Amino acid sequence: MLHKLPLYLCLLLLTQCSKCKRDDPAPQPPKDPLSLLPPETAVGKNTFACLVNGKAYIALYTTSANGDWQSGTRLAIGGTMRLNGQGAAQALTITAAMNGLLQSNQAFSLISRDTPFPIFTPGVNQFITEVGDLSGCFYGRNFANTGRIELVTFDGVRRIAAGRFAFTLSDPGCGDTLRVTNGRFDVRF
Repeated sequence: MLHKLPLYLCLLLLTQCSKCKRDDPAPQPPKDPLSLLPPETAVGKNTFACLVNGKAYIALYTTSANGDWQSGTRLAIGGTMRLNGQGAAQALTITAAMNGLLQSNQAFSLISRDTPFPIFTPGVNQFITEVGDLSGCFYGRNFANTGRIELVTFDGVRRIAAGRFAFTLSDPGCGDTLRVTNGRFDVRF
């Protein structure tokens, strides 16, 4: 019996040692791209972000999102955004110029590619947009399909514009279509 004691001690030790087993952590589920976008605000935080073909693009710094009040009826917004908000990641620059009644709770429709440039229809809220990337693809109004901007907040005194945007653009030269969804901005102008 004494000669089996070391064997019993070894078995006891192995069964009691839970740390002896190597437990690899379960892989983390991929983050929902929508959860990467900044929250919608209307206080002039200089945020600009959206999903492009389902991937999150986010302006990294306050200087990479902006607004420009060009006249009493025109406001341009834009930003340079990086994939998942990472500094070394692929970049897109989006600009959009709204023309029409600049006040809170206004909607602007994307100008059709059939409308001569840069003619805006008087008395109608419309916008034009352009998207460029580092690969040389340029998605402009000539390849616009559909789109909408909601100017949720417009404060001419505090110089803040905030809202949402979504549009679809294509570039036959790149053979690609950009589906921009869940766009949000909160900029100072």
